[in-house]
Amino acid sequence: QLVRARRLYYELGETQHAIAEQLGVTRPQVSRLLKRARAEGIVEIRIVDRTAVESPAADALRERFGLVAVHLAPTIAGPEHLTRRMVGRLGAQMLRGVVREGAVVGIGDGASVGAIAEALDDDVTPIDATLVPLTGGYWSPGPEREPFRRIADAFDAQSRGLMAPGLLDDAVRDLWDHLDVALVGVGGPSWTSASVGQPIMDRLTEAGAVGEMLIAPFDIDGRFVCPELRERTLAFDARRLGRVPMSIGVGSGERKVGPILGALRTGTLGVLITDVATAEAVVGLDRATPRRRRVTSR
Repeated sequence: QLVRARRLYYELGETQHAIAEQLGVTRPQVSRLLKRARAEGIVEIRIVDRTAVESPAADALRERFGLVAVHLAPTIAGPEHLTRRMVGRLGAQMLRGVVREGAVVGIGDGASVGAIAEALDDDVTPIDATLVPLTGGYWSPGPEREPFRRIADAFDAQSRGLMAPGLLDDAVRDLWDHLDVALVGVGGPSWTSASVGQPIMDRLTEAGAVGEMLIAPFDIDGRFVCPELRERTLAFDARRLGRVPMSIGVGSGERKVGPILGALRTGTLGVLITDVATAEAVVGLDRATPRRRRVTSR
């Protein structure tokens, strides 16, 4: 069964569900067979990166902000969602490479994180990891499942939900103290007076907030601002991202240039995933708008 499962899955591209039917076992049993094949060396995984492209902007961002790595997807002409899908494919590829057995992985929100979830399919090698959301709330108004659950499903991994405000799972907040990987979307200024109230809106405007990570707003110099909003949110503290061994920020598009620059200047990200045009624009904006003061990791 071990050899048959390996051949059907890796050589013929059968899904785990189809393999379960052919072998007369359950899908979880197929998952365990594939894990065993990997553990015993019957299967060796090698990532062949065909999505990333080269650009001087990658080296410039890595050196200017002390990043571990910068991964750039090609920029696709046309609607922004096309480039976002390419960024999602690249992010999914990287996530496959960094999630290890036993890891605790925190997943943020945003369109780019959703694109990564979409790019991960049923054929990802099963990994015994735990995935947790980094913010509270119900992420989607429609029937689509939250990104952290979809990514957990793709890895056949365990997920721990954070149902708020109706129910608070303290186990998730405990796991935040043991994160191995954090994947967060870099968001633009999407807040409104209807969502945060006019006093907070005035404070955000006064502070010059240009973007947010995990509902934590920051300005173009990388300073987290408006602590009044942070006191009202249920989310992993973005200021602690720098303490996570692998903190990955993802975002793309013209509207994300300022937010990405501000996020990089916070000093809390170790890896950036974006596209070539966005990266080059971030480098240009960084050169054109020197920081008023140097910001270090929090």
